[in-house]
Amino acid sequence: MTKPVIYLIVATLAVTTICCGSSCKTTQHTTTQQHSNVQTTSKTSQSSTNSQSAEYKKYSEKLKTQFKGTEDLAMLKEISEWIGTPYKYASAKKGVGTDCSGFVTSVYLNVYNIKLNRSSYDIINNVDVVDRSKMDFGDILFFADEKGKIYHVGIYLGNNNFVHSATSNNVGVKIDNLNSTYYKQHFYKAGHVKGLKK
Repeated sequence: MTKPVIYLIVATLAVTTICCGSSCKTTQHTTTQQHSNVQTTSKTSQSSTNSQSAEYKKYSEKLKTQFKGTEDLAMLKEISEWIGTPYKYASAKKGVGTDCSGFVTSVYLNVYNIKLNRSSYDIINNVDVVDRSKMDFGDILFFADEKGKIYHVGIYLGNNNFVHSATSNNVGVKIDNLNSTYYKQHFYKAGHVKGLKK
């Protein structure tokens, strides 16, 4: 009578060990898989961040402005493609020729599908005026003569830098600084395009 009892106990222990082993393997496998997924997601996120950092670095060099890393990359790309386009009155053709308002209106149309008024003095009707101390990337800058008549526009980049199509020496689309004597004297107002989220 003793032998069958021992056999039963051994059999039960064997089954328990097999179940435990199987359960442990499953748990261990699942844990490893989850850990692997977390690592993959982390690597993808890090790769994406590195890629974005490289983009901002590239545009910072090309546009001579240190960007924060929150600026709209689509707008940075569009602006950089216009750099060097010669000045041409009443034109707005990338790489061929553009005047100041042609450049500004084209950038907003190409990036945001927003149609601004074509002339420099009319574009101010498309913006909400902001204080100079609160200017942000992409805001439109207005320059006026001694009588207060707007004659020139540009796009604010940051660190007092802005991009515009300059008439002098037919230079065209270039970067300038608001603290330079000429632009400091003629700066009029800055505005954020209506309906565009900050």
